[in-house]
Amino acid sequence: MDFKSTSMNNQLKTYNYQFIKSLYLSNFSNNVVLIIMFLEKLPKFILVCLTLMISLPSISQIDSSSIATNTPTKKIRNRDTTGQWSFFGTSTIATNQSQFSNWQQGGINSISITTGLNLNLGFTNQTINWQSVMDMNYGLSLQGNTTNWYKNDDRLSISTKIGLKARKSWFYTIITSCSTQFQAGYNSIDDQILGIPASNFFAPATFISSIGIDFNPSPKLSAFIGPLSSKNIFVRDQKLANLGVGGIPPAETDPVTGEIKDAAKTMSEMGGYVKVQFNEPRVIKNVAVRSTFEFFNNYLRNPTRIDVNIQNDIILTLNEYISTTITLNVKYDDDVIIDDGSGRNGPRIQFMEVLGVGLSINLGKM
Repeated sequence: MDFKSTSMNNQLKTYNYQFIKSLYLSNFSNNVVLIIMFLEKLPKFILVCLTLMISLPSISQIDSSSIATNTPTKKIRNRDTTGQWSFFGTSTIATNQSQFSNWQQGGINSISITTGLNLNLGFTNQTINWQSVMDMNYGLSLQGNTTNWYKNDDRLSISTKIGLKARKSWFYTIITSCSTQFQAGYNSIDDQILGIPASNFFAPATFISSIGIDFNPSPKLSAFIGPLSSKNIFVRDQKLANLGVGGIPPAETDPVTGEIKDAAKTMSEMGGYVKVQFNEPRVIKNVAVRSTFEFFNNYLRNPTRIDVNIQNDIILTLNEYISTTITLNVKYDDDVIIDDGSGRNGPRIQFMEVLGVGLSINLGKM
């Protein structure tokens, strides 16, 4: 009886072991299936986050070799997230006046007033660099005995960029800018009398957005390269859009009916964008320079022809408040068709120069 009971107990233990083993294996396989099904239903961005969390130890700043040898490690300081704000700018107003009375050589009475405002606002910490720039320039002139004022300068430009630090002075950056004018502009006095404008507020307006990398070692210098960029032209006035202002394809006339088909008010281009800004308040004693170089290349249409916009402001300071400002602006846009006055139409190099002596006030500190 003892032998039989012992044999039966051994068989019962073997049976119980096999049962528990099969139950465990079945539960394990079911758990694996459930885990796989759960992972398949997880959103991709959660899986990415989990991957980053897993890989964080490998990119941490703690020296693993020092841990392995039980040597003390350096304390890691918390990153400064408070950052530092900066604000600086320049406000100028200049006048030019001439008066003639019984002057034998002749002359026309004239007076002109030009104003300018440049503002720079920025925020920088160890990881983020944000900067915004606004340029406003406007001028009027009065000539002869007429009471009509004529515009001799009109520019409005706003740009902003935000960058995430890559290393040292390099930032992954998104930049956007808008440039236009305040009011209607005319090619001649006769056009102003007849009411034939060449431009108007937001007619045209140029918007540029770009993603790239920015070399920004200081507030004085910025060099941005954006391989993925868009340039958008907007013309608010339909009459100006029909004339092809800003490079928009002009209106077309139906050869059969003679009906004029209105031109589109917008035009978009995709390409590469380069912008270099230099702002040095003291190149030499009493001389400041503020320069902007912009280049845009259309990938899809005439990629060998590059749109150029170069602006240089040279400020000669006489004393704390009196200065002379020279503005030089050169543009070239292959889409902008200009009549040279002899009946030949085509893209041309555009040039503008403004010279003024007057009051200059520095705002903030670089």
